[in-house]
Amino acid sequence: MFGTSGVRGVVGEKITTDLALRIGAAVGEDADTVTVGRDTRVTGKALEDGVVAGVLSAGADAERVGIAPTPSVVRHADDTALVVTASHNPPEYNGFKPWNADGTAYDGEQRGVVEERVESGASSVDAESFGEERRFDGVLREHGDAVVDAVAEADVRVVVDGAGGAGSRITPRVLRRLGCDVVTVNCEYDGSFSARLPEPTDENLDDLKDAVVAYDAELGLAHDGDADRVAVVDSSGEYVEPDSLMALFARFEGADEVVAPVNTSTVVDEVADVRRTAVGDVNVAAELKQNGGGFGGEPSNNWIFPDETLCPDGVLASAKVCALATEEPLRRQIDALPPRFVRRGNFGVADEDKPCVMDGVGEQARDEYGDYSAVDGVRVGVDGGWFLIRPSGTEPKVRVTAEGETEERADEVYETATSLLEEAIA
Repeated sequence: MFGTSGVRGVVGEKITTDLALRIGAAVGEDADTVTVGRDTRVTGKALEDGVVAGVLSAGADAERVGIAPTPSVVRHADDTALVVTASHNPPEYNGFKPWNADGTAYDGEQRGVVEERVESGASSVDAESFGEERRFDGVLREHGDAVVDAVAEADVRVVVDGAGGAGSRITPRVLRRLGCDVVTVNCEYDGSFSARLPEPTDENLDDLKDAVVAYDAELGLAHDGDADRVAVVDSSGEYVEPDSLMALFARFEGADEVVAPVNTSTVVDEVADVRRTAVGDVNVAAELKQNGGGFGGEPSNNWIFPDETLCPDGVLASAKVCALATEEPLRRQIDALPPRFVRRGNFGVADEDKPCVMDGVGEQARDEYGDYSAVDGVRVGVDGGWFLIRPSGTEPKVRVTAEGETEERADEVYETATSLLEEAIA
């Protein structure tokens, strides 16, 4: 039921109000209070109501905080948080992600317990034992104050593209408090994401790129639906590769050790020691919690600053990158990094077909290359680069990542990887 980042699916198919009720009850069974928030999706309120009903029926209290970024909800929660969101997925999706009080998402054991309870059906306490419902309206203020305290100041002209999601209001306010000149694009709440798709990828950010150039801004920032991510555009309107941004963040934070997943470029290894995990912010956060580290992140533009929170925080990352760009233009800092070239692609594969396809990929990789890393998918080192083929945990896709020390080599490695995957799919 759980993917790499909570429970997600198309509303009316996998995601229903009945499932919301069951998940709320399953999570509430182990909590005294469950803090419930949501992103702006049009289906969010109904699913939030289902979650709250389940929490109350399990005997726990439910604290509603309304529309808020996932990191805002998680930072506020003293006990358990449950966020109704599908993060970067398209508008027809929604989902649920439970969090612990320390800022980590539910681990494998906790997820397994929730799944068992959901499958067995929602149970209810008697009428006298129902939980109480209350509301708190200050999570954006709390979160904003914490970010301003952590970063102190920044002085750049910046364009913020909120995608109509939960970060649309808080991030511009925070950056203005820090001293930035802020222009906004797509920063009215819009749960249909009519201006652009919520995933802040290069191809989805034309409005932001145009606005950065038009307003002579020093950088642009783009959130996903729940603002646990932020992507960056430089002053020329060029998308900043997340791997390069990860290296800049690590250096800016003075991090000797960085935790990152297996699909991360080796450019980060040039500035810090890197411990690689399976893909998913839950895995990065768990490794930071267990073994420490100065910074963590993912090439999906998820950034974790463990001194502040173990929850990926796109609002905090927005402030950090503005402070970083205040010191020196981003592009100049990126150009000073050792050259690495990354290619990424997605291939449609039904969830039920993924195991068979990945078995085929593993067999071919073993025959052609011998040993390979199976931390998450199939990762193969080759001359002048590496490639990774792994099933998505949130969508019916298999993802391919390839890196080369030159653009030509990156193209060659990517072609090799995609050919191997296509043979396994056939």
